[in-house]
Amino acid sequence: MQRIFGIFILIFITAGFSHAGDIEFTASAPASVAVGERFRITYQVNSRPSDFSAPSFAGFRTLSGPSQSSSTSVQIINNQTTRVESFSYTYELEATAEGQFTIPPARVNIDGQNYQSNSVTITVTAATATPPPAPDRQQEALQTEASARDLFIRASASNTNPFQGEQVIVTYEIFTRVSVSQYSVDKLPSYRGFWSENLTAPGQPQTRTQVVDGETYRVAEIRRVALFPQRSGELTIEPLEVEAVVNLPGQRRRQSLFDEFFGGSPFDQRSVRQIIKSNTLRLNVKPLPVQNRPAAFTGMVGTDFEISAHITNKELNPNDATNLRVTISGKGNMRMLEKPDFNFPANLEVFDPNVADNIRNTTSGVSGSRTFEYLMIPRTGGEFVIPPFQFVYFDPSRQQYITRNTPEFTLQVSGDPSQPGTAAGTARQEDIRQLTTDIRFIRTHPINLIPKGTVFYGSRLFYILTALPFMLFSFFLVYWRNHIKLQSNQQLLRNKRAEKIARKRLKKARTFMDKKSENDFYDEIFKALWGYLSDKLSIPVSILNKDTVSGAFKSQKVPQELSKSFLDTLNETEFARFAPGEKEDKMTEIYQKALQTIITIEKDLRSKKNGK
Repeated sequence: MQRIFGIFILIFITAGFSHAGDIEFTASAPASVAVGERFRITYQVNSRPSDFSAPSFAGFRTLSGPSQSSSTSVQIINNQTTRVESFSYTYELEATAEGQFTIPPARVNIDGQNYQSNSVTITVTAATATPPPAPDRQQEALQTEASARDLFIRASASNTNPFQGEQVIVTYEIFTRVSVSQYSVDKLPSYRGFWSENLTAPGQPQTRTQVVDGETYRVAEIRRVALFPQRSGELTIEPLEVEAVVNLPGQRRRQSLFDEFFGGSPFDQRSVRQIIKSNTLRLNVKPLPVQNRPAAFTGMVGTDFEISAHITNKELNPNDATNLRVTISGKGNMRMLEKPDFNFPANLEVFDPNVADNIRNTTSGVSGSRTFEYLMIPRTGGEFVIPPFQFVYFDPSRQQYITRNTPEFTLQVSGDPSQPGTAAGTARQEDIRQLTTDIRFIRTHPINLIPKGTVFYGSRLFYILTALPFMLFSFFLVYWRNHIKLQSNQQLLRNKRAEKIARKRLKKARTFMDKKSENDFYDEIFKALWGYLSDKLSIPVSILNKDTVSGAFKSQKVPQELSKSFLDTLNETEFARFAPGEKEDKMTEIYQKALQTIITIEKDLRSKKNGK
């Protein structure tokens, strides 16, 4: 019984499900256009065709098409289900001559039956304005890059009205409605007036969807930096330039039903390179308040700062060593933190501190700690009092100066305060300074005696030693003049040190490669390549890009293959950061190419300088 009831319901639904009418195949276009005007002609059919044949568009230039689209709607009224399908084919045409033209019907095949549309008659009048640019070039320009509405980069700042020295996080996000297969940073902003720290997370960026002005975009964060303004006033952050590989539709062709169902064939797309720029940011930086500013303030700005200090040994003998360790932690520009200025007592010898950093660059900003460790050696006995140290910083969130103090320390050193210590200490003898003089010990090693009658004056050794200071002084003058000349010519100095600095950076990159620290490795490779070029060719880093590099190589008469090798190495380094595959082998390959490129260019430039 249940089976019979189910069959009855199925027959009822099938009987109530019908098409919205017979086959309708229509063509529509403007009735009148002017010479040079572009317009669209659309063919629409209410059933899925298995084949579409376009007519001849004689008298018109075909710019693009057919652009295919489809829609389906289902309505249920009084238990009657109606399904309406619509398939359209659109061409973009341009009128080329005056007159009246008739476009013949188009043809489709549906379920083995042939149908044709109506013909369209269009009247072409004389042009009423200056004709647009050549259609082929215009169409080509439209097809060679994505529009600014489909692909753009948005730069945003966490605070556009900060205090001087306050941490501002700038985020660069790419918004796209087209397919982007690759991207790389082509030109970084110079960040004039700022101290900058890179906060970009390693690895592939996470993507999300976001609706902007009613349109849905795929969004990915491509770069994040922490900026610390170094002066007050209006500061400008220049745009970030990114080179992206964008997949755009290619020449459209007739598609099969399989391609239509899955949104088109992937072979109808082509990849193009496109430069995208972010928006410019402007920050209005406020000066630090002068009112209620403590005298101990040295310029530190941030939040949640704390200071701690302790001494390893407070009871010791003269010439024994002890350590004072001071740690300052918080959120801010920790690399600008200066050493504490303690007021140490006399007869307590203190050496410059060793500095140890534990600074973290995370997506939330720069934070961490810096530790200063002082080596102290009391030279006499007695009591040594180290007064507290005041650490003052400005908190932007509270808009006030805050003071943190270390405790007062007292060292108890055995012995007489008026006499230098004689106890054996733990300090090295070369670090101990002689404070007083004492009776010299009896000489115990053999003495070289000179025979009577031997006179040093007038001997050969006398004249050699007499002339030697003048010779050394002349050599020193020549050397010093060349040194001053070299120091005054910063361009020449950077040129001479370019290869040496580049090799140091490559050596550091090799260390990161051995540690498999991919992000740090590629950063050092970039610094080595760009830094070498900036120093060698005297080009400021702020204006370095691939165009200026090509021009500089050309002016230096560097062979084209070397110029291309340098640019290829940069491109491969950029793409390797995000490319899939074996990272360790890729880093080794990039390192060897960067090293070989710098060595080859250096040899070429030296050979030209020496006239070989």
